[in-house]
Amino acid sequence: MSIAAVSVHQLGRVFCRSLTSALLYRLADRGHLLLRRPPRKKLRRDEFWALREISFQVEPGECLGIIGPNGAGKSTLLKLINRELRPTTGQIATQGSMKSLIRIGAGLQPMLSGRENIYVQCAQLGLNTRQTDSVVTGIVGFAELEEAIDAPVKTYSDGMYARLEFAIATSIRTDLLLVDEVLAVGDVAFQLRALERLNRLKREGTAIIFVSHSEMNVRQVADRCLLLFAGRQVALGEPDALFYRYYASIGYLNQALKPLGAAPPLPADLADDVRITTAGVQTVMGPEGRVLSGEPFELALSLNSRRNIQAAEIILQFWNSAGILVATAKPGIPSRLGLPPGNRGVRVNLRSLPLAAGIYRVSASLRDGDRLVAQAGRLAEILVTEPGNGPAGGLIVLDAEIRADG
Repeated sequence: MSIAAVSVHQLGRVFCRSLTSALLYRLADRGHLLLRRPPRKKLRRDEFWALREISFQVEPGECLGIIGPNGAGKSTLLKLINRELRPTTGQIATQGSMKSLIRIGAGLQPMLSGRENIYVQCAQLGLNTRQTDSVVTGIVGFAELEEAIDAPVKTYSDGMYARLEFAIATSIRTDLLLVDEVLAVGDVAFQLRALERLNRLKREGTAIIFVSHSEMNVRQVADRCLLLFAGRQVALGEPDALFYRYYASIGYLNQALKPLGAAPPLPADLADDVRITTAGVQTVMGPEGRVLSGEPFELALSLNSRRNIQAAEIILQFWNSAGILVATAKPGIPSRLGLPPGNRGVRVNLRSLPLAAGIYRVSASLRDGDRLVAQAGRLAEILVTEPGNGPAGGLIVLDAEIRADG
């Protein structure tokens, strides 16, 4: 049984938006360590989770594609694996040698020529001068820098930087290679050569973690994908299923609906006789707005009524990030309730929330017979994730049972 090239378990990273607060918090955390006090569980002012509860493994000879919108935490995840950053929670275990291509030109010395940079970089990878001599020609040819290889690197364009860095990093097999969008600055011909080089490294046993917004590039090389939204792991599985999930969640697949009027607008707030506010979200994964597809869901509401309502009907609606209404929860007549004047707490429970993975906004409306008396368009935002590595498709996950005849 092979040992995973990289194993990530419950990884999390907190950042602070204020430099002053970050320095003060770091001193306070050092004091906690010296006093052997348990780590803090709650975020402090200006702190936020850039990544939270990320878990996966990448085997030798496998490529994991990391996809998601800007700000999802993709580059932060690579920097944590590359040990440029330290995790706040969780563990990262890597086996063997590791090479990263995270920032264009980060490993090159601008005052040195391209050829001199090759020798410096290869020495850092463990090659002696004779071994480097044997690979220089191949590196220069792959990067298509025959005419500029002896010029200072500071005179190179971004594309030349990327080609040279990629050619050096992939000229020698490593156990783990981290790649973050460095192919985006190259032309199509170079991207195709680079993808073939990555596939060759996979066949030789290199594990690859590949971050890219290019569906074509990811599909060419990735065996599995990890979908991130807002620093959270939404789903892990086959590239086809995960790209469909990604596009569905951001509304890319629904663009044709908008001109036809099939996508209703997010409801505007209304507080006629009743004001609706949220008192919290509760799921089996905790009170933080994260829920597994198909698991129970509870939304606590606070209602403030100006008059007596005999039979109030509460309706919940779930909207994806493209503003598409995907589900409505409308309890039956037995669930209607009387609202006397004043404040009252109400809990709406769903035995199962069968939404596919993605980010959803929850709105609520309250009706008194045929009259709309209250509406809150942005009560809560929830992140729905999918368990396991099964196929994903559509906007709703249907619960099915199979029985054999006879």
